[in-house]
Amino acid sequence: MRRPCRIAGSSQRYQPVTAGVLAGEPVNHMDQWGNRMKALILLVCLAAGSSSSAFAQFTRAVEQLSAGNVEMVERYFSTLQEKFESGKASEYELLDAYKVFYQAEDRSGPHLNNWIKAYPKSASAYLARGVYYRKLGEHRRGTDYVSKVSGESLVYMDQMFGLSKTDLETSLRLNPRFYLAALHLLNIAQYEGDEFAARKYLDLGNSLLPANFIVRARYLIHLTPRWGGSYDAMDRFINECRTQGVSNERIDLLKAIKLNDLGFVAEEKKQYIKARSAYEDALNFSISGGPRFRRDYLSYAARMCNEPGYSSKQYCQ
Repeated sequence: MRRPCRIAGSSQRYQPVTAGVLAGEPVNHMDQWGNRMKALILLVCLAAGSSSSAFAQFTRAVEQLSAGNVEMVERYFSTLQEKFESGKASEYELLDAYKVFYQAEDRSGPHLNNWIKAYPKSASAYLARGVYYRKLGEHRRGTDYVSKVSGESLVYMDQMFGLSKTDLETSLRLNPRFYLAALHLLNIAQYEGDEFAARKYLDLGNSLLPANFIVRARYLIHLTPRWGGSYDAMDRFINECRTQGVSNERIDLLKAIKLNDLGFVAEEKKQYIKARSAYEDALNFSISGGPRFRRDYLSYAARMCNEPGYSSKQYCQ
C-alpha cells in the first residue's frame, strides 16, 4: 500500500500561505515560490498515488479557499474529475471529495463565490457551490415529516434548492460529463417530488456511468412509500436494473434498501416481528456492500449488529 505523499522537510501534507501575505504585507518571494512548489507536489501525489489515499489527503478545501489558495483548489478538483472520467477514480471517491462542502451554516458562500469569480468556466466550482447550497437547504429542513417542519424552514430550503439547481445545471453545461451534478439534482428532485426531473437525472447518471450504484440507489429511495412511491414501484425498478446488466451483488444491495424501509414502516406500526424479519433479510442481502453500505443505506437494520448474538454474523462484519 502506498504511503500518503508528504512535502519534503515538513510533517504536514500542505501548509497554507501566511495570513500576512493575504493581508497585503510585503511578499517574501522565496516563500511564495515554496508555496507554489508545495501545491505542485500535492498535485503530483494525486496523479501518482493510489486514488483512495490521494483523495483522502485534501480534506481542507474550504480552509484553502478562505486562505486565498483558489488555484490549488481548482486544480485539485479538475484533476479529480479527469481521473473519474478516465476510470481512475470511483463514484464514491468523487462523492466523498465534495463532502467537504456539506455544511449546516452559511459561512463559506463568499469563498465559493471567489472561486467562481476566478474561474468563471469551472464546472468544479459551480458543482461545489451547488452541493453547498443543496446541503444548506436540506439541513434547515431536517428529517421530520413535512407537517412538523416550520414554514420558514421550508421557504429557506426552496430558496437554497433554487440556487443549487442553477449552479448544478451550469456545471453540467460547462462539462456534460459531470456525473455528480446529476446525482445532486436527482436528490433535489426527490425532495421536490418532481418525478419527471428524477427520471431525467437517473437516465443521465446511467448514461454517464452505466455501472453506477449511487444514482440507482438514490432513485430507488425516491420510490419508497414515504416519498410517494410504493414497494411495487421499487420492485419494478429493481427488475429494470437487472435488465440493464446490473450485477447480482448490486441487485441484492438494492433489495436490502427496500427491506430496510419495509422494516422501518413495520416498526412504526409496532409490528416488531415483521420488522426484525425484514431487517435481518436486509442484512443478509447487504454482505457484499460491507460496513459503508450499511452505514449509508441500512441505518435501521444495522442496529441489529449492536445486539448480542448478531455482531459476529457475517453481515455485520
